[in-house]
Amino acid sequence: MKKILWLCNTMLPELSSRFRKFNVKEGWLIGISNELRKQEDIEFHYACPQNREQRIVNIDKQAIHFHCFYAKYNNLYTVEESVRIQIGKIVNEVRPDIIHIFGTEMPHAVACMECVKKKDIIIVSIQGLVSECVKHYLDGISWPAYFKGGFFGGRYQTILDQYREFSKRTDNEIKVLKSVRHVIGRTDWDRAYIQRINGNCTYYYCSETLRDSFYNEKWELDRAKKYTIFVSQGNYPIKGLHNLLVELPGVIKKYPQTRVYVAGTNVLMNHDPYGKYIKGLLDKKELGQYVTFMGEINEKEMCKQLLNAHVTVMPSNIENSPNSIGEAMLVGTPVIASFVGGIPSILHHDTEGLLYQPNTVGMLSYYICRLFEDDELACRLSLNGRKRAEELYHRGGNLQRLLEIYNSI
Repeated sequence: MKKILWLCNTMLPELSSRFRKFNVKEGWLIGISNELRKQEDIEFHYACPQNREQRIVNIDKQAIHFHCFYAKYNNLYTVEESVRIQIGKIVNEVRPDIIHIFGTEMPHAVACMECVKKKDIIIVSIQGLVSECVKHYLDGISWPAYFKGGFFGGRYQTILDQYREFSKRTDNEIKVLKSVRHVIGRTDWDRAYIQRINGNCTYYYCSETLRDSFYNEKWELDRAKKYTIFVSQGNYPIKGLHNLLVELPGVIKKYPQTRVYVAGTNVLMNHDPYGKYIKGLLDKKELGQYVTFMGEINEKEMCKQLLNAHVTVMPSNIENSPNSIGEAMLVGTPVIASFVGGIPSILHHDTEGLLYQPNTVGMLSYYICRLFEDDELACRLSLNGRKRAEELYHRGGNLQRLLEIYNSI
């Protein structure tokens, strides 16, 4: 029996009540873990941080052995000796055949690389590539706005301060990626980056498995709410909500019935500097009545919003392989996304969705209006997007590919 140890940034849902931490992000961990736990020839271990109890909490639940190590919730950059010791203890007790790290920017990923001598058993799955994303953090935001802010987290912060905080995560990521020997990615963009930073590692392609609800529903134009735009998140600058708001008046002028629904952390509620910038845009462009911030929503509600939307928009400054696009494509909701990073590896322009250059004025609003007025186009993109997503996010195929990778190491 092969022992697999995952090291992840977040908890799976079955631990949420135990630690009072409810996470609705990183749904791909739910999807593939549900498949892996069914394998009778695998002993599945899952390690992740918690900040409730100053010890390793071991829990066996639903065919997974959980190891929740203590880490301070506000330490996103420095590798603490206590974390290194705990991860070393988990590794020594489990004695895994494979250690699979999801994400590279957190201190515990570095701690794992440092305390495991046999580097050949470690494989890293690429997620967002913070060291590349940081270069686009401020795209689309006017220079004077960099210095506007408010009291957040106990001190006065500006958007520029948040950029600097975000930048600190890059050191951890680069350390991990330069020392790892096996990497899993999904796009041309992440493969090109890995080859540039560590040409000696082996790159494996493996797509992700998404949450169950999105495989079981199907978007239909007749059931959708006309002129409704859904945005899966917009809580920090990289997600590019400001890019959509700048273009929105042009859409409203032509379609005054337009409504935008934004899921995820509500940046207007906590004096966040980016939230204040968004509030300024809403006021300046008189968009308040057209944009609704929904807050965090669960899997079922996310699926419902995709079914209701006329179109889903991802106006990000940069992305690798955003699963929110994958979920929309699986459901069949027409997608408009920025032509950045790894997105062109997921959908092809004018076939499975519409891609626009983020630095071209008017293209996003043009494509939104085009979908609003062309039902045939919307239905064609929906059908093709769904077919493409069923191939990319095929549960059995992705599990088989992951097992092949594990067996090759």
